[in-house]
Amino acid sequence: MKFNWGHGIVLVIVTGVIGFLSLVFITTRERIDMVTDDYYPKELKYDEQITKIKNYNALTKKVVITSDKGIQIEFPDNIADANAIIGKVHLYRPSDKSLDVEKEIKLNPDYQMSLSSDKLKKGKYELIIEWEANGQPYLTKQELYID
Repeated sequence: MKFNWGHGIVLVIVTGVIGFLSLVFITTRERIDMVTDDYYPKELKYDEQITKIKNYNALTKKVVITSDKGIQIEFPDNIADANAIIGKVHLYRPSDKSLDVEKEIKLNPDYQMSLSSDKLKKGKYELIIEWEANGQPYLTKQELYID
């Protein structure tokens, strides 16, 4: 049997159909997570976030985040007592919301808080700290890469 142009056309069509069906199968099995389930109500509160970010940017001392062994967060010591700083630390994983972590802020007397990175998967996280001191709300965000 000789290979002619008719066989080539059939081979191209069959290969294209197999490729297309493979692509459809792969894309239907891909999970797509929304950033948040309650997107619309959070969007309405976006002005509050802008105010919190402006308050944070006005601080003379900023939050210091290191991720050598675990994640260490050091808050500014010039705005309030360590016990008066309240809020939440949220580790947001863009690729999989089931890997998100949220913790209440609990500072030691040195204005520091530690988070263990043992249970975190390797990859990119966004650290979002939403906190309040002396009635003033603050918000800061920073990207982290866990190795």
